[in-house]
Amino acid sequence: MPLLQPSSNKRKKPVNLARVCAGMLAAASAAAAFACNTRPASAIVLPTPPPPPRVEPTSTPTGTPNSTVLPLNSSLFFVLDDTVSSHTKPGTIARAHLRDAIVLDGHTVAPAGSPVQIVVTQSSAAQVGNVDGTVEMYFKDLELAGGRTLALVTPRARINPRMTAGQESTQEVTDTVGDIFVPGHMLWHALRKGSDVTLRPGTVVRARTAAVLSIAHGVLAINTPPPFATVSDTPHPSFEALPLATPPGFVPKTPKPKATVTPAPTATP
Repeated sequence: MPLLQPSSNKRKKPVNLARVCAGMLAAASAAAAFACNTRPASAIVLPTPPPPPRVEPTSTPTGTPNSTVLPLNSSLFFVLDDTVSSHTKPGTIARAHLRDAIVLDGHTVAPAGSPVQIVVTQSSAAQVGNVDGTVEMYFKDLELAGGRTLALVTPRARINPRMTAGQESTQEVTDTVGDIFVPGHMLWHALRKGSDVTLRPGTVVRARTAAVLSIAHGVLAINTPPPFATVSDTPHPSFEALPLATPPGFVPKTPKPKATVTPAPTATP
């Protein structure tokens, strides 16, 4: 028996060839119009700016050329020529030179590159137990152009590894977290070695003037500050000094005449 195919209630709609041809014609016309209206894109070339001129570093004179006075405690910057570290032996002399020239009233009091000596007084290397190394130093006098010397003061005689507040807090948090979560970190933290101080050649160190420099009519004057005057403290020496002169207003007493004693007569034998 022939198989019966299931009959479908829906009837297929006939294809409208006119609409298909109209759509294809419209698409072709749109593509042709777009192709006619488009233009080839041209690249926009921007001119390359010339590189900025290179500025060579020059020494900046301390003070203005018209200034006649360099005040007390003025900052002078020196460049190290030798290495200074917490391993340097006490008594070692390190060399440095003046970075900026000292110019007063158009006269060069000290040219840039003037040598100066730095003396290491104390040094301590880093130790176990998170103890940082330190170094202490002071500046010798700076020789000026005329052969005279200018006394210098070190703002920070004791130099140690400086850390910012953020670095210190970060290290504290890291050590705390390590002590809590890392086994044996507390022992390593207790036995950790500190940091050393190392100032290599080329490091800029600062000093301050211990006198006032002034120039008038081409003559340089170096005025040191007066000694510190005590107001409430009275110096008391450990011994009494003998007076070398009679104080004014002192009137010595007139000595009284001594009574004369008449000897008694003796009997004649």
